[in-house]
Amino acid sequence: MPVLILSSENKEPERVIAQKIAQKLSYTTLNEQFLNKIADTHILERKKLSDAMNIKPSILKRISAKWWHYSLSCVELEVLEQLVNDRCVCWGLSAHLYVMVVSHVLKVRLIGGYDSVSQSERDKKEISRQERNREKWSMAAFNRKEADPGLYDMVINLDQIRIDEAINTLTTTLGFPRFKAMTYSKNNLEDQALAARVKNALLKSLTDIHVHAQNGTVVVTTSSVKREKLKKVEAIKEIASHVKGIGYLEVHWDKDMIAEAALSSR
Repeated sequence: MPVLILSSENKEPERVIAQKIAQKLSYTTLNEQFLNKIADTHILERKKLSDAMNIKPSILKRISAKWWHYSLSCVELEVLEQLVNDRCVCWGLSAHLYVMVVSHVLKVRLIGGYDSVSQSERDKKEISRQERNREKWSMAAFNRKEADPGLYDMVINLDQIRIDEAINTLTTTLGFPRFKAMTYSKNNLEDQALAARVKNALLKSLTDIHVHAQNGTVVVTTSSVKREKLKKVEAIKEIASHVKGIGYLEVHWDKDMIAEAALSSR
């Protein structure tokens, strides 16, 4: 069965639409409350994990880049592990930024839906500021602009379409044959979950890690200064050997030119 992932600049109508669709189709729901389970599973502080979903690494905020990337990988891993079960409505967990090219996943962006009559000019400026900050966050986290319509199968303007109409539209769309969970698309989502498991395991102790998986073959790309190449490659192989589901592992290494230049100038 299909999976629905919602993204919105206006959280209240997003929640209403998600919950009503889930109730109508007897789907499970996955939202920000799931962060509690993720925090418990990975022994993370719940508030800091929630902050990581909204704030970039910052000395002032006392969020290190290494911890931030690891925390986001925990969310990505646990969400993907849930989505492979299908029949789910997901929102508030940024899944639209890391679930890519899965034909039985319908990704929808909701825009508008504010009360323009009662909304003050200050409110509008604040919304605009929040949107700019969110774009900076999404670029830093996944190198994608959250508001890019190309990320979505559908964009719905709630200033023009009522909530009940949006619910009916999405419910109908999820019933289209093209969104049926086929073997290929299910395998694609499972590959993404496998890549997330490997990345999460590696980010516990390593940095600059990129992982891709296809049909059980996992490719890890990393970089470091040349003198640390062998040590890092061996560490990746050792850690990945304990991750279930890997049929074959490749490690690709590139020289970190900036770090190398810094070393040579000393």
